Amino acid sequence: MSTTDAVRPHDRPRTATEPALRPAAEPGSGVEISIWSRLFFDGKALVLRSRGFFGERRERRYPLSGPQGISRAVLVFPDAETAARERGAGQVWLLDASGRPVARLLPYQWIPAGAPWLNFEEAVRRSGIAALFKACGIPVERTTQDRADAPRVPWWQELTLLLSPGPALPLWYQALRIALGGVWFLAFTVLFFSEASLPWLMLLAAVTAFLAPVARLAVRRVTALRNRSAARLDPAPLVEISPCPGPPEEDGTVATRRFVSRAVLRVFPGELSVVDPYGADVRRALSGPAGAAAVVRLTGPDGEPVGVELRYASGARAPLGAWADWFAGPGGEAAWGRFRRAVPLPCEERKVSAVALTPSLTRGPGAAFPGPRAKEARQNALFTRSIGTLNSTMFMMFSSSFSFWWAPVVRIESPAAARTSALLGLAGLLLQFAPWCWHHLRSRSHFERPVSGEDRSLRPRSRPRPARSCTSPTPRKARTR
Repeated sequence: MSTTDAVRPHDRPRTATEPALRPAAEPGSGVEISIWSRLFFDGKALVLRSRGFFGERRERRYPLSGPQGISRAVLVFPDAETAARERGAGQVWLLDASGRPVARLLPYQWIPAGAPWLNFEEAVRRSGIAALFKACGIPVERTTQDRADAPRVPWWQELTLLLSPGPALPLWYQALRIALGGVWFLAFTVLFFSEASLPWLMLLAAVTAFLAPVARLAVRRVTALRNRSAARLDPAPLVEISPCPGPPEEDGTVATRRFVSRAVLRVFPGELSVVDPYGADVRRALSGPAGAAAVVRLTGPDGEPVGVELRYASGARAPLGAWADWFAGPGGEAAWGRFRRAVPLPCEERKVSAVALTPSLTRGPGAAFPGPRAKEARQNALFTRSIGTLNSTMFMMFSSSFSFWWAPVVRIESPAAARTSALLGLAGLLLQFAPWCWHHLRSRSHFERPVSGEDRSLRPRSRPRPARSCTSPTPRKARTR
């Protein structure tokens, strides 16, 4: 039904044929998925590039002919209650000629950016699934969850049939964390409710509590190396644009140092990469039936540019960024010109009313806002959380603290075990608090700070003549509200 090939980076073409599905972008270890993972049609079969259990890059082929090949697709719509309750409700089943499931898709996993609460039909279109099926010649049927013709298989088979870009964190890491947590909890239960000191069990609990933060640091290092390796799979960008932020707004909002140093626009052949301040790499097609139809420069009531977006043939729009963040400062005119020449799309102008001039449009997510926004930025910049999210970190802190706190109980029977447990508990707390403190101190003291006037004056500012066309832009002036 499908085959799995071991994939080496230099053995495969760097780009996928269009139309291709691109995964939802995530920071941290999700950067590799944005670069590598694709679902596309190579002329003979559906090809899924994804990340495996140990983080390996792999390809699976799903033929469109033969007794086990994909014969048709079924869109299974959720009922109204399920759609309102569950994120990304609804799924797409791929069946063979006999009606047996071959694979299934969750559209929300293949929407590159935003809109997780789209209705199911819009999600199928926005993700590019509809265009992919049309290019493959796969007929599409519709049904609902409660109908008898909806495909049904056991839950474990649903997991194996899922065409997913891959886990945000390698599954080996999540499996290891669950195993370490289970062993520690068992040892903790016996120690806490037993009258015996059991030094060997205390030592086991201390070792498992210490290995959890070590595993997290290891996966962060592996992630950094694999992200660099995945970046080498890309062809050389046609152009790379760094932010050219303009002067502060009258309410004081201005681009942050995190945004200026981390965000970037890259134009590749047939693809646009938008890296946000937190490292997430959003990939958008610039060609093919699911690609964008035009670049749109948004102008406010005063005729000054306020933002840039992509327009699709279906009418959907995808914002790229606020003009004040990307092109309003020194060098912004030249950057816009390079961007326009590199993107193989026509340029349009669209006026937006004063009501539409929200802070998110005039200053995007890279802006320095009051305290709560800075706190959100620090949270968004954290490394991808494990399966237990915040509770996982709290559990690790408690388990390391227990090793330090319970050591005196076994000190009389085994001083060596007590000292070792206390040292492991202290080291575990240090391995958790040191990166956390470094992240928050660096964010508060540097990254979340606004770009200063000295930073913006490193290059000479120019004041070109006002222009309204896309080919001759004007840096945006400070607007009076």
